[in-house]
Amino acid sequence: MTVQKNNALNNNEDKILVLDTNIFLLGIDFNVIKGQLYSVPGILDEIKVERYIEKNRNILNRIEYALSSEKLILMSPGKKFIEEVRQVGQKTGDLNVLSETDLNLIALTLELERTKENNVILYTNDYSMENVCSELNLGFSPLAKEGIKKRINYEVYCPYCQEIHPSEDLGKKCEICGSKLKRRPKKN
Repeated sequence: MTVQKNNALNNNEDKILVLDTNIFLLGIDFNVIKGQLYSVPGILDEIKVERYIEKNRNILNRIEYALSSEKLILMSPGKKFIEEVRQVGQKTGDLNVLSETDLNLIALTLELERTKENNVILYTNDYSMENVCSELNLGFSPLAKEGIKKRINYEVYCPYCQEIHPSEDLGKKCEICGSKLKRRPKKN
């Protein structure tokens, strides 16, 4: 079941919006967005990548202004929420493709959903994050692209010998033939 919500950022007066790094990189103007904005401290590290620092300076200035005006709140989620997201990510096969920032964003969305009275929506263009949100029954929405249509469970396999491996082996070499392990949707 997909819990995709309306992706118009300005129709959210009574909502809490959690923003992924890729949404910040679109260069949105925070002043026109209704609702309270949240994210995690790790998004700054993802935006301050050395080779893109000049390109992203305007985005960083907007974030600094949003932080100083309290339009944007950076918050780290509780450990129990991070652990719950890790378990679900393991179940869906998405865990090894999610960064720590991705995990923290989903965990923050989960925590805010359970502790605040407002509706909470995670805005992301990351299919794996959307997939984990769907499994957790959390509101999510892509922006500037189409999101996932249905929940997907992945498996790690060897593309040469077709042997199935534990999800934590993604990217490692197959012990049988030496090929790099990949992931694919599980066959039902």
